[in-house]
Amino acid sequence: MEIFDLYDAEFNKLDKTMPRGGSNNPGEYHLVVHVWIEVSKGKYLIQQRNKSTDLVPFQWGITSGAAIKGDTSINAAIRETKEEIGLILDAEDLNLIKRYFISHPTSNYITDVYLVKKSLALTSLILDPNEVKQVAVKTLPQIKEMIKQKTFWDYERLLERTGYFNVIERS
Repeated sequence: MEIFDLYDAEFNKLDKTMPRGGSNNPGEYHLVVHVWIEVSKGKYLIQQRNKSTDLVPFQWGITSGAAIKGDTSINAAIRETKEEIGLILDAEDLNLIKRYFISHPTSNYITDVYLVKKSLALTSLILDPNEVKQVAVKTLPQIKEMIKQKTFWDYERLLERTGYFNVIERS
């Protein structure tokens, strides 16, 4: 079972944890990372999830995941990217472009959104078949069209944050 460190609303680590699927108290947050990989100007690596247990099974999205106990935000981004698509990143590759604090009735979380600019060949990636079905490269207009078709995670709706994709575009 995965265990998550908890943080306060100032991003100070608390001396508390919670298990995956658990709930936390108001003012306590666990950490999640989103890793946007721009492989060429305006084109992003996306992945189709391969888990029937996801909120929306087999949906397209970006590399993401929860920080486990002991992870820093950067360590979580590096670990998730390596686990899901076999891409090894260095801390210097990661540019934190936004931090969201999300409060929900059962689970509050912090989402750190990273941008990585890295040229790569899709054939160089090693996909975890339990996590990722396939990868592709798309522009933000193409991704927004996929959202309209309900085939890509609508992060603005899920995070309840209008302008999520504007942050990516401006970066």
